[in-house]
Amino acid sequence: MNDCDVPRREHEHSFGEQFFRLLTRISRLLQQLSDRQMAYGCLTPTQLFFLKRLSDAGAPQPISFFADGVFSNRSNATQMIDRLEAEGLVTRARNPRDRRSVLVALTPSGEESLKEGYERHKQLANMLFAPLTESERQTSLEVLGRVLAFLERFQAENQPETPSNSS
Repeated sequence: MNDCDVPRREHEHSFGEQFFRLLTRISRLLQQLSDRQMAYGCLTPTQLFFLKRLSDAGAPQPISFFADGVFSNRSNATQMIDRLEAEGLVTRARNPRDRRSVLVALTPSGEESLKEGYERHKQLANMLFAPLTESERQTSLEVLGRVLAFLERFQAENQPETPSNSS
């Protein structure tokens, strides 16, 4: 057996390598779990987050509301709204204050699906994270929140030059 045949120990990998490997594996497993939940007629995490944000707003919202914070752009938000509307979970209506704008509202079926989905999500999260202490849970959220903020700041500062932002 030569050095190439010996698996490297976890501590021999750089922080960045370990970090990205862990996040990739976590993301893949969460996606698989989400796919399994969908097979049982459950909302995806993205659908759940979308409906929760709409519910928390307390009133119908324009598509731009979802493109800011939920989806990367209006096109992705529109696609999600199309799917949710086809399932009877949201409706669209013209904005009475701006006829060029469309407002998205929860339907009674959407409210019920949100309530059921949120409860299932809560039960699943409690089950998955039961091995962590409350302190570990809080620390995890804080660290992941900081990582997200770093990544968002990095992305914003490293946008490619476009004709509109170069003079």
